[in-house]
Amino acid sequence: MRKKQKKEIGSNKNDRKQLDSALERYYALGKERDRLSSASLEKDRTLRILKREMPLPPAKILDIGGAYGVYAFPLAALGYEVHLIDPIPIHIEQAQEYAKNFPSIELASYSVGDARKITREDNSVDAILFFGPLYHLVKSDDRLKALSEAYRTLKQGGILFVAAISRFQSFIDNMHKGVIYSKTELVKQDFLTGLHLSENSKMFLYFHHPQELKEELKESGFTDVSLIGIEGPVWHHDLVQNLQNDRKKWEQLLDLLELIEKEETIIGASAHIMAIARKEKQ
Repeated sequence: MRKKQKKEIGSNKNDRKQLDSALERYYALGKERDRLSSASLEKDRTLRILKREMPLPPAKILDIGGAYGVYAFPLAALGYEVHLIDPIPIHIEQAQEYAKNFPSIELASYSVGDARKITREDNSVDAILFFGPLYHLVKSDDRLKALSEAYRTLKQGGILFVAAISRFQSFIDNMHKGVIYSKTELVKQDFLTGLHLSENSKMFLYFHHPQELKEELKESGFTDVSLIGIEGPVWHHDLVQNLQNDRKKWEQLLDLLELIEKEETIIGASAHIMAIARKEKQ
């Protein structure tokens, strides 16, 4: 018998730090649901990795920054106890609305919250997803605070899954779009500082160098840190879309990317990088 889901919208705002106003305004439009609602290379690769690396169900998972539940619901369907936490209230509302269409798939709880202050007890969960917090926390102190909170909350031997945007993302993306020469100063800033001003949302993002991501995790106490290129060196948007229409070819692409996902010489060429790290057993 699955636990009755708890609805926790409206966490005390005084208990969490104020988010960047541009971040709040952009995501309040609800666009994240559209970005990952259908099949995509980022989404399909991420789900494959999670299914392969997760502890066995019914492990307890915190999906922090999980938007409307793009990964939370598939994991709940596999039998995991998933708690969805996001700083944007509309994402939680969208998740609860989505859940009405699938009454057999229940999330354990929904709540508004901040990765820098996780309202859970020490050593209390088996796995945590950070698919968003690190590239929205542009200050190093904030990222380290969030990672330390994840470390505190995980059980001994617990596992953290982190997504980061590659330091070289804007350079490669703008090259493929043929607009690199009008974006030179933006790309230079990304290279030098990792601080990226999104032209669409008008908010700052942080782009990680792969080695920097690994070092931040180790500084926060994690061991056994590994990096994975989620999309790998696959950037051609039209080609990817065409492959999605042929399930066999799509699965073949996913298989090939899995073979090279830990190749250190090309991880930085992936749009998104995943880090997998463990809290050491005492």
